[in-house]
Amino acid sequence: MKNVYVINGINSDLAQFFVKKKSLRDIVIGVHRSQYIGIKNKSIILVKSFTKIKEIIEKKIKGKKKIIFINFAASRDEKLLLNFDIRNANKIIDSNILSSVKIAKEIIPLMIRYKFGRFIFLSSSKAEFGSEGNILYSFSKSGLRGFSRTISKEYAKFNITSNIISLGYFNTRMWLSLKENIKTELLKKTLSKKLGNPIILFKVIRLIVNHDFINMAKINIDGGVLE
Repeated sequence: MKNVYVINGINSDLAQFFVKKKSLRDIVIGVHRSQYIGIKNKSIILVKSFTKIKEIIEKKIKGKKKIIFINFAASRDEKLLLNFDIRNANKIIDSNILSSVKIAKEIIPLMIRYKFGRFIFLSSSKAEFGSEGNILYSFSKSGLRGFSRTISKEYAKFNITSNIISLGYFNTRMWLSLKENIKTELLKKTLSKKLGNPIILFKVIRLIVNHDFINMAKINIDGGVLE
């Protein structure tokens, strides 16, 4: 039985690392908004509309299914609250929270039918502490915890779990976009003083998928972010 991974934000660097590891063995349904720039093979099904996901799983993927949803999508604001353009709020909140809510509503009935489901939400330790100049990024990433815990409580009886992985700093486009002095200061405020290795994230996701005892948790993979 192949797993079906529904990946929100498949264009992200960490999502692409994960897809390279999984797509040859499993089926990946990748949700993206901008032009897809990642790897392509017959096991990757790309969609721009979350409403098509349920139909794809029901009609195109045969047999009993283990469905795993992973949210890699993330949008950042980069202005202080007083300078923030409120018109951008919907875009950030939709990317970081509401898009996951919409997809969850589509796939939970299938998870219940197949008696298996995993929700994994990627958050940010820095954002959860409160991040200067990123008010909605911090707000939306912190809000994932309530959403995830609610899913856990509502659907645990159907072998559906929901967990958060809170990340530190990885060598991604978001990291590379920062100025060198900011990178140095951020790493100084971690216990490890270094960037994370994506293989650790891959192993933790695999652990969550394989064990229903891991539920309603928040797992930090952040090198010990101090503030």
